[in-house]
Amino acid sequence: MNAERVGGLFWLLFGCAAAYGGLDIGLGTMEEPGSGFLTFVAGSFVALMAILVVIQSFSGDPEAQARVSDLWKGAMWWRAVAISGLILLFIFSFETIGFFVCSFLLLVIIMRWLEGLEWTMCLIVPTIATVTTYLVFKKMMNISLPAGIFGF
Repeated sequence: MNAERVGGLFWLLFGCAAAYGGLDIGLGTMEEPGSGFLTFVAGSFVALMAILVVIQSFSGDPEAQARVSDLWKGAMWWRAVAISGLILLFIFSFETIGFFVCSFLLLVIIMRWLEGLEWTMCLIVPTIATVTTYLVFKKMMNISLPAGIFGF
């Protein structure tokens, strides 16, 4: 089956479900938009774009005629599985070990093991990212982050 058409139909279904969910929550009025307004608008936009993709999939364009099975050839599944496992480990250890250690280790492992970057880059980028995230969430937004067993 045509990959563009399958993808377009998936996103059409997703967009319609989101728009319906937005309607179910309530759109509100023009003066006071309800909780579901943004969800409805975003879902409608996704559905509209999906309709355009489905219509375009019927054109004679060879790039739009790729099969779904062709998209998965040569895919490195182990990377997706590894990142999913690392994120699950991060989620389960976040409260116990703490924000700094978990975030830093997750980024270092992904950058070194999965991306194969040099150690200097694997230490500098996670340090900057973790410290910046801490400053934004803890200091600027006053959101508490788990200190973990090390107390920081």
